[in-house]
Amino acid sequence: MLLRGTYVEKIQRILIATDFSPRGERAVQRAALLASEHAAELYLLHVLPALPLEVFKHLIAETPLETEQRLYNRAKIALQDRAEMLASKGIRVKHHVAIGRAHLEINRYAQSHHADLIVIGDQGESFAREFFLGTTASKTLRTGHHPLLIVKQEPRDKYKHVLVPVDFSKNSLTALEMALKVMIDASIHVLHVVEMPLGQKMKQAGYDADRVDRYREEMLTHAREGMEKIVSDYAPGGTRVASIIEYGRAPDAIREKTQALDIDLIVIGKRGQTELDEALFGSVTKHILYETPCDVLVVNPVI
Repeated sequence: MLLRGTYVEKIQRILIATDFSPRGERAVQRAALLASEHAAELYLLHVLPALPLEVFKHLIAETPLETEQRLYNRAKIALQDRAEMLASKGIRVKHHVAIGRAHLEINRYAQSHHADLIVIGDQGESFAREFFLGTTASKTLRTGHHPLLIVKQEPRDKYKHVLVPVDFSKNSLTALEMALKVMIDASIHVLHVVEMPLGQKMKQAGYDADRVDRYREEMLTHAREGMEKIVSDYAPGGTRVASIIEYGRAPDAIREKTQALDIDLIVIGKRGQTELDEALFGSVTKHILYETPCDVLVVNPVI
């Protein structure tokens, strides 16, 4: 089932959540590039954690810690400076400082302002380990419903080469549609990896090599037919979409194609909420986040 028309043709509102760190600044730069490309409005958001502020209140009489208001004003000034810098480049910008739990405030702000995309920086060298132990990025994905772009690279230009792994599921096709509509000028490489988990078991069960080969060829034929339909449905007559079929293990194929094709963005579909909790976003997603150096856009299922 194809889901054409689910997303807007261009991004209209981008929410960038920054903590003023170097990785946060990279995310701001990428969000600004996207905002310029789509003539979108950019929302700058910084979330002050509530718990430390309560601690500051209790200790203010005994220590020289800043008050809550001073911390708030300091963050607001920092956001104002960034907003003015971006506005000088012709970008429409709004900014806001919230107080609370970061992932809740990010999703709340995205919902109330109808954001089409959330942008956030990665978590540094220990990103993969921290991501699945409960960082802001993972919590934002678990509790929200907006596409989330995780920026891992220093932005230098628009995205040029995008990889979209698909397994013919609704979620992966939704990710492909998002990639086509968000990355206006980029080449889109649609990758399907044919894995044959039963192959070894078939051999162990005594099936001869010819039968195993026929089974593999049937799977490849099915994959080719599916990919042809995807291209014809999503990019009829277009030249910027290329389909790729690989045989092997999905994480290995994705990693190899990312390097060989000089991919600067991978777009993947997030599984449903129950599967997400059970599988921690799925093993393939974990491999992509951990083993590939490029940015990753995770697209939530349509609800």
